[in-house]
Formats: sequence, C-alpha cells, structure tokens
Amino acid sequence: MPPRKRIRGTKATERAGVNALREYLESRDCVVQEVDTANDFGKDLLVDLTEDREITGQTIAVQVKSGESFSRKGTWGIPARSVDLNTWLESSIPVFGVVYDPGSGALHWMNLSAYVHEEMDARHEHKNISKGEIAEHDRFKGHFVAFPEGQELTGETWGQFTEAVNAYGRRFGGRSLLDLMAQDPEAQLSAVHDCFALGRGDARALLLLRHTITELSSWAQMTAITALSHCVPHPDVFWSERNWIPRSVRDRVAQSFDWAPWELLHMVRGLEEVDNEGFPVWERGGYGADFVILLWNTPDVCYNLSLALTAACQEYDSEVAFRMLILYQYFLGIRHDQSGVANTVKELISRWPKLARHSSAGELVSLLEEHGWVDIF
Repeated sequence: MPPRKRIRGTKATERAGVNALREYLESRDCVVQEVDTANDFGKDLLVDLTEDREITGQTIAVQVKSGESFSRKGTWGIPARSVDLNTWLESSIPVFGVVYDPGSGALHWMNLSAYVHEEMDARHEHKNISKGEIAEHDRFKGHFVAFPEGQELTGETWGQFTEAVNAYGRRFGGRSLLDLMAQDPEAQLSAVHDCFALGRGDARALLLLRHTITELSSWAQMTAITALSHCVPHPDVFWSERNWIPRSVRDRVAQSFDWAPWELLHMVRGLEEVDNEGFPVWERGGYGADFVILLWNTPDVCYNLSLALTAACQEYDSEVAFRMLILYQYFLGIRHDQSGVANTVKELISRWPKLARHSSAGELVSLLEEHGWVDIF
C-alpha cells in the first residue's frame, strides 16, 4: 500500500478545546466566529458578547490551546514567543487565552492583552533596573505564561469573565478617558486611574492626563499629580512591578512638564483646597511633595513661579498667595544664591498687602534671615 498522509495526533485534542469553548460561549448567547486556519495568527475565535441577546459591542479574540502539555507543575498556561507577546500587545481588540483540560473538561482562561499591557512590560524593565537601556525589540522575551490559579469558565464564573472583558474595554478602549472631562468628580477620579493603568504601556494616556490636569476636581487632580510624578525620579516612591513605568514612557511624558504659570497656580489652589479639608498635603510623602517633584526639571521654574505668585496676589486669597511665595523662595534657594532670597521675599511682602497680612509672614522672614532659605516640608 502506498504511503498516505496521517492526521497529527494532537489534531483531535486541539479540536476538542475549540468545540468545548464554542459550546460554552454559544450557550451564553455569544456570537462566535472561527478564524480560518490559513489565517490563524494566534487568534482562533472572534467573540461578540451579548446582553439580553443584544450585541454589546464588546469583541474579543481567543487563542485556544488544549491538552496536558499546557500544564506545568499543576499550573495551566501558554508558551509564548516574543512575537506572540508583541501580537497581544499590539492587537486592536483584546486577546484572551483559553486552555482546555481534556481530563476534567475545565476551561482555564486569562486576559493575555492585559497581561502584556499591565504586568509584563513593567516587570521586565523593573527587574532590569540599573542594567542599562533595554532595546525596544528586546522588551519581551518568550516564556511560559502561567494562568491565574482557579480562573475557569463555568456557569458560576461567567459574570466574572464578562466583567474582566468590560473592565479591560473601559481601560483600553479609550472611552473611559473621556471622563477626565466629566462633571462627576468620581468619574474623573476613575478616569485618572485608567490613565495611569493605560499609560504604563502607552504614553499618550499620561500625556492626556498632563494636558487636562487643570480641568480636574481637587481630589482627581491630586491623584493625577501623584500619577505623573511617577514619570520622574522620586525619592519617596517604593518602586515595584505595580507602579513601574517603562523608561521610554517616562521620558516622553517628563518632556511635557513645562508648566505654565497659570497651570502652577491652578494646581497650588487645588492643593490648598485639599489641605483645608484637613488632609496633610505639605509634608514628605504628601501630594505637595509629588507636586514639587513635577517642578524639579521644569524650564524657567523660578520665573514661572514669580508670575504665578503675582497672579495669586492679584486674584486669589492669602493662603494660595503665601503658598506660592514659599514655593518661589524654595526654588530660588535651590537654583540660585541663597544669600539673596531673604531680601527678595521681604520686597515681595512689602509690595503685596495680601502677603504681609498672612499670619506666617513674620516667621518666614525671620527664618530666611537666620538660614537664608526655607525648605517646604
């Protein structure tokens, strides 16, 4: 008998996984479309989620694996090459992974796009800190992507799965970022958190946050200041995989920290509002420290602070004006000769009655005459 082609032994196992997942999804009214094997680039299924049998607009791609070979030491997962990891990162729709266990019939799952966006890039660079620049093409090394333990698709966990899909869509679909312009302070605050999560993989989200910071309510603005302060060296931040931002993102965002006088004034006003609510702002580890970090490498910071101080004395209350004075003398002492700071401050206090009436004006002058310069904290 002449030799004949043989079906791969894994073919039936692979098909069993796709069939099991498809049956599960369609039983929950999802619209499932299989990707032709000739065009399979790590996406086996395209899935549209529904709600009350209506298409919600949430679409995901699923990479399906099947068999015991995808379990290592009791942990299910997917071996991924660097090209796979970059595909998940750059996909225009979220990519989820599902591994089928033929023995138990369990469907293990993981959001692969979220893994790359939110965890892997930060972990990779964080572990390589102080070891030199990491080439862009060398960010992602192939490895076994372990799925979270106990994360299975069942009748009871369908809600958890759909919430994971919806939450990722809110963060990375772009719509949630529009809430930076919302009137609801809570919606603004949520959008700021989303900007930080998305910004760890896409500098544009943090740049959007930087350029809309004066539109935020006081508490959302404080959170935005803290988020942006992660883009510059910060002595009070304990760096970890959860807050680490890639160097390429940090550098791009930090270049935008050319704060105009009106922006400085707006942020200081917000800081004073929070301080007046009884929350300590101007201390090490507080929002005020994060704000100062943002100004550290600002071009012409002393000149811009002087303009902001003049505007504060003309338009705002004495607390905002006096805080601007403290900031101004602080950076004068850092950037210039401290011997002239006391005279400069005394001239400003004599020029502006709003500064002279402040209860701490005399104390500030005394400290400057004795020490030449006063720390903010």
